[in-house]
Amino acid sequence: MEVNIFLLCFNESILLPKTVKFYKSRFPNCNITIYDNMSTDKSVKIAKKLGCKVCGFNSGGKNDVRIKRNIANTCWKNIKKGWIIMADMDEWLDITEEDLDNETKKGTTIITTKGYDMIGESRSAILNDIDLNKITKCVPNKDEDKKICFLREQINSMNYSVGSHNCSPKGNIKYSSKIYNIKHMAYVGLKFIINKMKQRYARSGDMRKIGYSVHYTNDITKIKKKYVSLLLQSKNIE
Repeated sequence: MEVNIFLLCFNESILLPKTVKFYKSRFPNCNITIYDNMSTDKSVKIAKKLGCKVCGFNSGGKNDVRIKRNIANTCWKNIKKGWIIMADMDEWLDITEEDLDNETKKGTTIITTKGYDMIGESRSAILNDIDLNKITKCVPNKDEDKKICFLREQINSMNYSVGSHNCSPKGNIKYSSKIYNIKHMAYVGLKFIINKMKQRYARSGDMRKIGYSVHYTNDITKIKKKYVSLLLQSKNIE
């Protein structure tokens, strides 16, 4: 089975090795391509060491969600067959090679998903005190109900919107009857999410002016309040 995974990246040296390990444990022979937005940390070095292909793109030091949307819609076009997973670095689709084999036999061409914010309690900014695979607490997040996995030879285009929260696929469309979880690994520790939010806020000024990326903030009090609220709401994943 051919599985090609495409991951968007900017300064993801903390999550990148964990995400690559997650997907390779499910798809040992998969090809992983990292689309890197001129990271200033060790993301590219780590990705190459882990056997990933790296493609760079330059958004001028800004978090331009329109460029990322265009990449999500086109980066897999040279693939002719097999399953595609197109995700952000913090999106873990909980599906296996056996699952995809079964879905192929059923004639499925797009995987149906349900998204969850996974709530971890790491006290480290670099998550070295936690096993992300063992996090079970979560809060449903409809924005993460993304159609990020599809069968290439049956799908001509996905037509993702900004953030890939919505899409209008073209081709032979058949959604899976089984629903698979997308684990959004963002709120896995307070220090981690504070650093991530502040970084993304600093790069998203132009996007906020036109109504995108408005959920990012550099207000530590607000970030902490949301994290605590999610932690209190969280229940074990279904």
